[in-house]
Amino acid sequence: VTVTMPSRREGTRKRTMRYLPGALLVCLAVVAASPVAAGSGELKPVKGAVVAGDFAAADLQGRAMRFGALRGKVVLLNFWATWCLPCREEMPSMERLYRAYTDKGLVVLALSQDQASARMVQAYVDDLRVTFPVWHDRDGLVGRQYSIPGVPTSYLIGADGRMAYRALGEYDWSGPEARAAVEALLGAAGRSQ
Repeated sequence: VTVTMPSRREGTRKRTMRYLPGALLVCLAVVAASPVAAGSGELKPVKGAVVAGDFAAADLQGRAMRFGALRGKVVLLNFWATWCLPCREEMPSMERLYRAYTDKGLVVLALSQDQASARMVQAYVDDLRVTFPVWHDRDGLVGRQYSIPGVPTSYLIGADGRMAYRALGEYDWSGPEARAAVEALLGAAGRSQ
C-alpha cells in the first residue's frame, strides 16, 4: 500500500506501508475474538430452558471428543484463549473449584479458542498446572455455535443439559456465589437420580 503524506520540506511524498495489511488483519482478528473486560465477570442465571448444544472437539492429545458424552453431569464449560489475560487470571479459581467438587460429580471443561497448535495450548496448560480437561476448538466453530461474545465466557450446565448460569469475563469460580450455584446443581442432579 502506498500512502501519500504531506511533508514540511517536500510538499508531499510517498511512503510505502509494507506492514499495514498484516497489521489490519491482526487488529480485525483481535476485535472479532476480543476478551470480555477483565474483572467484569458476574454469574447470571440463563433465562428459559436453553439446552447446551452438543459438539465435537479434540482434546490436546488429538483424540475426538463429544460434549454429549457428559450429559447427566454438572458441567462448567469455559471458552478461553492463551492470549487472553483475564482467562489466565481466572483459571486458578476454576482449578480450585474443580478440585473441590470433582469427586461430587462436577466436570470442568475448558475449550481453547486458540488457532495455535494443541502442543502450544498444552504447554500453557502445563504452566498453569491445570488438571481439568482441556479441548481445542481451533477453528472457533463451537464458539460460534454458542455465540460467545468474547473470552472468557463460561456456562454452568445442569445434569439435565440445560444452561443454568453464564459468566462473561473473568470470574472467581472458587468464591461463595459460584460454590453455592454448583452445590445447587449437584443437589438437583442427586435428587433426579
